[in-house]
Formats: sequence, C-alpha cells, structure tokens
Amino acid sequence: MRKLFLLLIGSGLSFVIYGQELGYIKNDSAYISCDIYPQSDLKSAKTCIVRFNNTSNDITYSPDQIYAYGYGKTDYYSLKIVSGNDTIKRFLEAIVQGDSPVYYLAGEDGIHFYILNNKKELVELVEDNDAYKQQLATYFEAPAEIVPRLHFGFTQSGVIQTIKFIKGSSLEIVGVRTENAGPVQEALSIKERKRMRIKRPVLSFTAQSGITSQTLPLDLKVGLPVGFDEFKASSTTYSMSADIPLLKYWPLTYHQEISFNKFVNDYRRGSDPPDYQLIQDFSVISLPAMVRYTFGPKKFTGFINAGLQVDIALNKNNIGWLILSGNASSGYGAATIEYMSYSTIQPGITAGFGLSYKLSKKVALNSEFRYSSVFNVLPNKSGTEGQVTLRAGIVYSIFKTEKKP
Repeated sequence: MRKLFLLLIGSGLSFVIYGQELGYIKNDSAYISCDIYPQSDLKSAKTCIVRFNNTSNDITYSPDQIYAYGYGKTDYYSLKIVSGNDTIKRFLEAIVQGDSPVYYLAGEDGIHFYILNNKKELVELVEDNDAYKQQLATYFEAPAEIVPRLHFGFTQSGVIQTIKFIKGSSLEIVGVRTENAGPVQEALSIKERKRMRIKRPVLSFTAQSGITSQTLPLDLKVGLPVGFDEFKASSTTYSMSADIPLLKYWPLTYHQEISFNKFVNDYRRGSDPPDYQLIQDFSVISLPAMVRYTFGPKKFTGFINAGLQVDIALNKNNIGWLILSGNASSGYGAATIEYMSYSTIQPGITAGFGLSYKLSKKVALNSEFRYSSVFNVLPNKSGTEGQVTLRAGIVYSIFKTEKKP
C-alpha cells in the first residue's frame, strides 16, 4: 500500500512538472505567452488551462473568454458551431491553416470537421456517401476527377491525408480570418508562430572576462633592428554588455558592449643598458556595437554576431623607443629617446560566435570567440591592429511581466 501511495504521488508530481507545454493565448488585443496544460480532445474543445509567468495558480478559460490558444504544433480557435437548435462556442483545432483552414472538433456525439464558405461561415463536412471528399475538392479548387482517387477515411488523420493528396503538400501559412472568431487574427508564418512561443527576454546583461591577444604591425622607420616591427601582446579582458531585441518574432538582438584591455610590451636588445628598446603602454576601452543572431535548442544555444567597433585610448605616450650609440668598451654615445601617442579614437570592425548554456530561466553561462580589426591606431606608422579574444561569463535576462487577460 505504501509503494502504491508513493507511486501515485510520483505520478502526480510528474504531471505537474512535465504536463505543461509552452504556448500562448489570444485575447482581444494580443498574443500572450504562457504555459498550457494539454487535455483530451473532448476537454480541449471546452476549456483551456493555463499558467502565467511567476504565478503558481492555474486559470481556466472558456471559448467565450479568449479567441485562441496553442502549444507545440497545435492551435485552437474559438468559433461558433450549431449544436441541435442552439449555437454554441467551442475551441476548434485547426488541422489545416491558411486562407482555407479546416477545423476539427471532438464532441460527445462524435467527431466533426468544418470548412469556411464564401461568407467566412463554418460549414460542416458530411461523412454520408463520402460527401466530404467532394466538399474538400471544391473547397481547394481541385478538379472533380480527383474525387474517386480519395480513399482516406473520415478520421482526423484521414482528412489531413485527403487534403494533402488534393493539395500536393501541406499548407504553409497560418492566420485565420473569420467573423466568428472576433477581431481579425494576425497573419503569422509557422516559423514566426514557433518563435513567438519562445519566451524571449526584453533585456539581457552579460559580464565576461578572458584573454585578448593583440597584433600591431609597425612601420616606424627609425633604425630599430629586425624583429622590432610588430607588437604582440596579451591582456586580461573585462567586459559588460547588454542585448535588446530588434524584431518581434526573430531571435535578433542589438548587442552593445564595453570592454577594457591593457597591452604592454618591452622589447630589448643588447647589454644593460640595452642598445635598442621598444615599449608599448596602451590602455584602451572598446565599444563594439553589433547585431547578434541566436539559434539552437532552448537549453543550449549558439550565437553569431558582427558589427562596428570603436576603441578609445585612455593614456598618452603609448609607444616609445630608445636607440643607444656606442658600447661598453668604447663608451656610450648619445641616446635617442622618443615617444608617440596613439590616436584617441580608433574605428574598426568586429565579428564572433559563441555558445550559451541556461542554468535557469534568467541565468546562463556563455563563452565567446571574437576577432576585431582596428584601424588608424598610429597613422602612417602602423598597419591594421588585430585583436583575438576568448572569454566566458554569465548572462542575466529580464523578462516582461505578462498581463493576464
């Protein structure tokens, strides 16, 4: 008995944990993201059970309260049907969507299928004498000769197969326009609807640290030895960034970032004091402004980004050199010492890719590879600076609080 009791509790918990599907409801003004509890065909026609973000209470809606709901690849629309001598509202499943939708209803008296007439009113398909085959052929403007070739049954899968046979392929556009459904529904593509059901943050903050390697070709022409024609330095990188959505149904964001690096070099050749010395002391703030596209499953995602970058030099006398004439035995002569400052503003371009792993709804870990080309660092005396960055960090996302209809 104890084992049976534990099993029942476990089953109940499993339903609570796994019984919800990410979906939406449609009220008189907007689509609202929420969790939907799938039900049997019979119950799904009468009620929709939902749970909104940051709440622990379930809410049950009837066809008189909302216009539509959906989850996964399933969508229901609140439509009026004739039942006996009465007209009632039920949630009808759209088994085919588009300009010529087909609806399915599981009622107490059996299954029903509906199409729309020229007035956008529901017309029930008739099973007797296979009349529904002719109805569908006419509905989808197929030649009458095709009807004898339709051999699928009057079931949900059978009607879908019949329509596929008539059309040659599944319909790709959704967006039911019917007077019975209340206000006109937005025309959304299947991909847009899927993206809409993904809960996307309205703002995300990222803090990262890592390593940036700098390569800066030099053309100083001051008599320095071979090998002193390029800076290669590494810096610990610290960065903060924010992502803001650009499009409603696409995982495309504007990525604004600020990062700090300090590149230091000290090249020497000769005795002490050195005959030649070349130094770099460069503290820089980078401001990449990019567009980021995110893809992949909900838990583990990838992203690519590209855009412009502006580097701002924080200090002066960034590069300096020493050339010492003479030697220890004959005596040292005059020393040539000179310093130059990098351009304060340095434009560039940047691109990269990375991976992100969600720890919870709002918190994720990410890692990223980035390459940047920066111009005008030392005008007429240097080439294009290259920056290669590897870093990792944590992301915190903020979601919009959904208002209950």
